[in-house]
Amino acid sequence: MNTGIKIMLSWFFCFIPLLLQAQGIQIEGTVYDSKTKEPLKEADVFLNKSTVGTVTDSQGKFRLKVNQIGETDSLIISFLGYQTYRIKLSRFSDKGRIFLEPSSLEFGDEILIRAERDQILKQDIPHSVTSIDFREIERIGSSEITDILKPVPSIRVEGNDLDGRRIQIRGSNANEVNVYLDGVLLNNLRFDNSADLSIIPVEYIEDLEILKGGNSTLLGNGAFGGVINISTRQPDKTGAFIKGKTGTFNSRYLLGNIDVFIKNNLSISYFGQYHEFEPAIEYFPGERYSEKTVNSQITTRRQNHMATLNYFTGSGQFISRFITYFNDYRKPFWESDYENYLSVLSYKGDILGLKNFDVNINHFYSKNLIRRVPDGTLFYRNLFKTNRLNVNLAKKFQYRATDIQLMAEYFHDDLKNNASIEDVGFNNKLTDEFFYDNKLSGAAVFSFSDFLKGMPNLSWKTYLGIRGDAVASGHSDISPSFGAKLNYRNGPWELSPYLNYGKNVRYPTLLENAYIRNISNLSGSDTLANRLDPEYNNAAETGFNVVYYTLSPPLHNIDFSIEIFQRTSFNKLITRPVDEELIYVQIGRNITRGLETSLKFNEVLKRFYITASAVFLDVSDPLLYAYKPEKNISLGLNFLSAFGLHLNSTFFYEGKSNAWYIDTDNVLQTDEIEEYYDMDVSVGCKIPLKIVEAELLFSGYNILDNSGFKYYYLKKKYLQFSLALRY
Repeated sequence: MNTGIKIMLSWFFCFIPLLLQAQGIQIEGTVYDSKTKEPLKEADVFLNKSTVGTVTDSQGKFRLKVNQIGETDSLIISFLGYQTYRIKLSRFSDKGRIFLEPSSLEFGDEILIRAERDQILKQDIPHSVTSIDFREIERIGSSEITDILKPVPSIRVEGNDLDGRRIQIRGSNANEVNVYLDGVLLNNLRFDNSADLSIIPVEYIEDLEILKGGNSTLLGNGAFGGVINISTRQPDKTGAFIKGKTGTFNSRYLLGNIDVFIKNNLSISYFGQYHEFEPAIEYFPGERYSEKTVNSQITTRRQNHMATLNYFTGSGQFISRFITYFNDYRKPFWESDYENYLSVLSYKGDILGLKNFDVNINHFYSKNLIRRVPDGTLFYRNLFKTNRLNVNLAKKFQYRATDIQLMAEYFHDDLKNNASIEDVGFNNKLTDEFFYDNKLSGAAVFSFSDFLKGMPNLSWKTYLGIRGDAVASGHSDISPSFGAKLNYRNGPWELSPYLNYGKNVRYPTLLENAYIRNISNLSGSDTLANRLDPEYNNAAETGFNVVYYTLSPPLHNIDFSIEIFQRTSFNKLITRPVDEELIYVQIGRNITRGLETSLKFNEVLKRFYITASAVFLDVSDPLLYAYKPEKNISLGLNFLSAFGLHLNSTFFYEGKSNAWYIDTDNVLQTDEIEEYYDMDVSVGCKIPLKIVEAELLFSGYNILDNSGFKYYYLKKKYLQFSLALRY
């Protein structure tokens, strides 16, 4: 931890001289809706004579800096669906509050509804939050989710194109991070209850919000690491996109999408991808804890499809979506087939004249089949069938200076588990189990924000969240959370300290309950296995963020942040491989303490973005959280040229971590993974043609190949070339 503080202080003192060089006139303000009094995000703000402009942030705030102001300069603020605001700068009160009046548009009101619905389940509360919108994604230029997430402090990308991209936050496991796509939880689509972000095309993302820590009341049930909340773009014209990739491990990858804009308020979109490869390394559950050797006989095929219908009315937006995810795995004596289907129907908008409702109904069905053929025609067969129904209702409203978000949720889950040993003319049923559970949840978040009279540059926000969960298996829990944040602006400086604390609970899935024991040893009388207890988590964090705005060459702004956090987990659920099966065990507790810090230089010489970050972890029981490096330091560089060439590079260092596995004698073995460093690089170029735009991209991950080929969580060198065409 002392090392982390030294690095943080050295960064801080390095950029102080740069901060003192900036000069100019600062113009600040906050933009609100005159009716709802809510801040307006991404409103256009500019000066008509000085050709200086910006957009408002998530709190409706803006800041402009100019060397001098002309006598006829006016401040202009515009936002779709509102009347344009215009005022001479000589009459504008700095740090003023600006209220835009809604305007009547033939179709603008429907578009405005979409802007409102994105905020219903988002929590603008004192958390460590990173937001990445489509502008930044386009600026980065890469279509790889890793290039977008890797520079974010405390984010560790687990896996790659071979087996999907999953996210760890602050030393968590991947199944302790909830990933939502337009309000729908995606964790169900994988056998290990973690979300594979590679199924989401980067080109579809409008906004990606990362909430770190386990205190997200509305979206974070069971998410001890944090939440990733993704909002997709709405197509505004008919278009198509196709992309092919080839790379290491004989990887072949084809993906594409098509948007059909039927009329102003109706559109249909389809996205699909197919991936076939020979990974050479055995990574499937049950294999990841042993030493790895090359196995050239492994083949894997993955594909997913997503069809979406968007329909706008005068009062809201309907979204219908169907997602499929298939994973076929083959090696000698082992076959695994996963079929997953997710159907979604949601409505976001007004109901009976009441504004800001979010209704979401989704159904998930999966069929997972494992076949082992140890000898001749004899084989072992295990089939899981899962049905899950989720109904969610959310409402957001404002009472005076208090924002209130309410959420109610119903969740049904059932699982059929059949296992047998079969041969020609022989069928020995080992088990025939049926599990089910129902859960009711309710949550409320009350947040209050204000500023001191006479000191409009000092504001604060406090919040209180409470969530209640009750499951049919007998458990019921109350999870409170609270926090506070200050925001102080003085000229080009902005300082935002914050703190929060909360509790969280995770209920083991039925699939995890089915694996309590080695099912090959169960008899017909063992069909009612004991349920696993919930996992509990207490989390706290405190930190601050400092931003210095120059708004003039050679630098736009400097962003520095530091956070200290602690997470305590009880009844931790871990997996141990026994006889090629997974067994789930709950033992002890774990305390993870950490420090994270980052420093960003944005728009250096208008073309470069530089990010440095460091994370230091102290995990009390490495057996519960194995493969988590004690240090993670990265330096990222992004360059975007005026003619479409873009470069992303990330140099990273990972400290020592602990590994464990069960050897062939069923004895627990532990090992220490040595520290290592490596580098990711991607270079691409967009080429506009007559009717299409072409993009060439070369990506290299772990190009120094320093991590070895021993453990699942460490990475092998992976090179990839892709060609994309967009119409």
